[in-house]
Amino acid sequence: MPSIGDIANDVEARLDDIKTYTQGTRDNTSTISHQLTQLDVKVVQVNNTAQLGFTNLAQGLAVLIQLEIQNNDLLASNDKQNQTIICWLDHIAHVLCDIKHNTDTEVKLQKNIAATLSDLDDVFDLVHAREALEVQNQQQLKKRLEECCGKEEPLPAPCFQNCEAPGLPDYHPIKPDWKPIHYDRQVTVNPSPVEIAK
Repeated sequence: MPSIGDIANDVEARLDDIKTYTQGTRDNTSTISHQLTQLDVKVVQVNNTAQLGFTNLAQGLAVLIQLEIQNNDLLASNDKQNQTIICWLDHIAHVLCDIKHNTDTEVKLQKNIAATLSDLDDVFDLVHAREALEVQNQQQLKKRLEECCGKEEPLPAPCFQNCEAPGLPDYHPIKPDWKPIHYDRQVTVNPSPVEIAK
């Protein structure tokens, strides 16, 4: 049968083991607590970075939306001006077509008139030489009178109504003062109590 001293020594040894294991458990718990603190700091940094990133993204998208709205307004004004240009080109095409038809008809008519008048002129000059000379003198006198005291010709009537010509709005380019938010990527972690003890 073991003696009381042996039992006391055995109890003391077991108490030393329990003390050692308790110390190890405390150290492990301290290390886990420190690692959890570091993890918490990293999670907070990831959360802050994500929030800053979303803020940057939202502000950048807001600037892009403003620029697109301004671009759409300018394109709408440009479209109206293009419609005005097409309207004028359409009028010009119709006027030129009318001029061409009239010119073709007048050229044929003038050729016929010129031939007829040339024949009549020759006949009248032969038949009425004295009267032809008088007519020539009157024409020269009339020409001189027109040169010194001519009448003002009336202005031609307009061929069509003017096209509506919208003007561009005042262009004030948007100069965004937005800059991405700067954030620090460096993580600073407080040392653990175990590291301080060392």
